[in-house]
Amino acid sequence: MTKAFEGIRVVDFTQVLSGPYATAHMAMLGADVVKVEAPEGDQWRTMLATDEWLAREMSPGFLAVGSGKRSIALDLKSEAGVEITRRLIAGADVVVQNFRPGVIERLGFGWEAVREIKPDIVYCAISGFGQTGPLAASPAYDGAIQAASGMMSLTGTPESGPIRTGFMTVDTATGLTAALAIATALFRRERTGEGQYLDVAMNDTAISIMSPVIANHLMTGAMPELLGNTSPARQGTSNTWATRDGHMTISVVTDRLAPRLLKGLGREDLIDDPRYATEPSRIEHAASIHRDIAETLLTGDTDVWVGRLRAEGVPTAPVNDLPRALADPQLDGRGALMRPPPPTGIDAEIHVPGTGWIADVGSPAPEGPSPRLGEHGAEILAELGYGNAEIDELRARGVIRIGGLA
Repeated sequence: MTKAFEGIRVVDFTQVLSGPYATAHMAMLGADVVKVEAPEGDQWRTMLATDEWLAREMSPGFLAVGSGKRSIALDLKSEAGVEITRRLIAGADVVVQNFRPGVIERLGFGWEAVREIKPDIVYCAISGFGQTGPLAASPAYDGAIQAASGMMSLTGTPESGPIRTGFMTVDTATGLTAALAIATALFRRERTGEGQYLDVAMNDTAISIMSPVIANHLMTGAMPELLGNTSPARQGTSNTWATRDGHMTISVVTDRLAPRLLKGLGREDLIDDPRYATEPSRIEHAASIHRDIAETLLTGDTDVWVGRLRAEGVPTAPVNDLPRALADPQLDGRGALMRPPPPTGIDAEIHVPGTGWIADVGSPAPEGPSPRLGEHGAEILAELGYGNAEIDELRARGVIRIGGLA
């Protein structure tokens, strides 16, 4: 065994992003993730897809979280579909679902029902607001949770008003939270032999990742403001500035780094300026300090300034667009962008992000391509003891779709 989850089978009822993001990490760590889809497939297969990928039922977003999984397309409302699912669960270690509370119970696969089938199962339920509380039944997507949790009230400027992030922050953070919860439950099962129920909420996750700001408010009553690109430290030496050919950020919030910043900017004339000497003075004179730095940076190019400031040990970076960020050799050096094999029948090079960490042994990496809808149905049914004639009959009755075909 080289990867942590080799030998672990996950029955994955999730769709769109938070759940699939969680199970994608498990698949990259060796788990056999069986993706149970409705006959029409996970809606993420066709969301945000160009015509080329739409026709294949394989959006780039789906490919980003699909590598190494197997797909079986089932009618869970049919008696035969229920029996297939029961057999799947009987041989599984983990069940993950992100239906709205109450939906999967009506299908017969809530926590209590699944525990009857497999007493030591790890069962992870992901939802917008959790399985309990007055908002438990409310539908939720990433944007709604960014609003409800207060996250949007922290993002933007006084002029813009609240702004949501440009990517699915809450979905992906919730996926990581769920993956961690599942990993801890599996570790606990190794020690105790017991299964566990996990209730993972997007709203709870959003509150958690805002921990420093929320703790400050709860303990001091401070109301966060819309700061734009200004640092919460409120010092004039930490912000985003225009250069002659772009933009860059600088984060200087200590007395030790302030003179190094001025040296890197070629502004030794300001090193003894009392405005820069201490944290309180940099806060008091933030506007004038910002103007000093702005005037200087407009005289040169981003890469030159970044090089000079990094040489002085100053935290700084160019504000890259995606093409430039993805072309950074640092990503290749870390293996941060992965190239899983293309899905069956598709001749295309697949580029997707990996995880945020590597290990000396068993690093997460794609175990195979993303599955076509129902691609592994016959294979999985055979593993569950179904014969060829039974599989053909199930297909003819519309209980399953195999290989994307009815």
